Amino acid sequence: MSKRIYIGRHTAFVRLALLTLVIAVAQLHAAPTILVTDLAGTPVARLPFMSRGDARLVPLSVLAKHAGFESEALRGKEHVYSPGCTTILELRNSFAEINGAFVQMSGPAESWDGSIWLPLESLDQLFPTSIELSDSRDVIRLLGVADSSGIVQLVDHKQTTDSASAWTLGNVIIDPGHGGRDPGGKGIQGLIEKEVTLDIARRCETLLSAAGIPVTVTRRDDKFLTLGQRTRHANSESGDLFVSLHCNSYKDPMIGGAECYILKPAKSERAIEVAAAENQVVELEREAEQYEIMTEENYILLAMATSQYLRDSERWSEVVLEELKRTAGIPSRGVDQAGFYVLMGASMPAILLECGYLTNPEDARVLGTERGRQKIAEAVSASIVKMKSEMESASRQ
Repeated sequence: MSKRIYIGRHTAFVRLALLTLVIAVAQLHAAPTILVTDLAGTPVARLPFMSRGDARLVPLSVLAKHAGFESEALRGKEHVYSPGCTTILELRNSFAEINGAFVQMSGPAESWDGSIWLPLESLDQLFPTSIELSDSRDVIRLLGVADSSGIVQLVDHKQTTDSASAWTLGNVIIDPGHGGRDPGGKGIQGLIEKEVTLDIARRCETLLSAAGIPVTVTRRDDKFLTLGQRTRHANSESGDLFVSLHCNSYKDPMIGGAECYILKPAKSERAIEVAAAENQVVELEREAEQYEIMTEENYILLAMATSQYLRDSERWSEVVLEELKRTAGIPSRGVDQAGFYVLMGASMPAILLECGYLTNPEDARVLGTERGRQKIAEAVSASIVKMKSEMESASRQ
């Protein structure tokens, strides 16, 4: 038994080392993003893409969020509804049906980490009433503007408008770490990580809903979720921000404070230890081999797809730690980086927050009371409100 556990931990460290290396390579060779504009040429967003030979693929979920598309899976096919157009896609199939007629794309639709990826060069064929590609195929122009309800309305192809609605923050994903057969860390006063994170997540949901911000919680009870399920849930809900809530523990009870992590190669031994501990949950997953067969190419593709969100992730990490110190009195141990599986593939700014140490008496006094957990939830929610304001202001510049 002890031998099997040792091998599992060793494998986790090997995977983490590989992940750290390929993310570093990805960031050195990351391809540029694709610019999305309105008809007037005003930037609306930037889409990540991954290369397959000469083809470039973009995520449908991110494109749909900015173009105002709706979609649903029916009988194994994806039905995408854009203004005046219904597009039916099938994975690994180069043909698509548009309003009853068939067109051939430059390559098949692919699935990666819960999102469908489409050939960039075929977008104007797939959504002819909504999308126009520049001659260089480096700019996507949206042929509509969003009204007050968020629905994209068609406009005259030759018209431009100064009243196009700016980007607004949509859904926020709150992910309570651990759950079910994975209790997470244990601390003094009988504190269990999975219970503390779930309570904080529920309180965040209440606060954000009261502020008019849509929010989705990945688990609402003592349920086990795989790390991949958490990210796929975030992408399927078209999230704009993703925070995975955790609590730390350590053999030295004097170590305390809050830490925030983003997805980048680890710089410190401590960051590697934290990531390895959080990633070790894969040993409890029935399909843990999925992490074994992830190729170096796939890791690089994921890192490329998420690299555009790093600036907002770093900024959010700073804001939430400031709010935790001010509101909950939990000192900051700073922002760090490492290869957390739960952040891989999130098509949005994403952070992993260690709210404090269950093994530290001062932190435990906050984490172990309803009032303390409410203060933590208020800090996290305040950071999201602040990010909403900053991101929406930046989109208008």
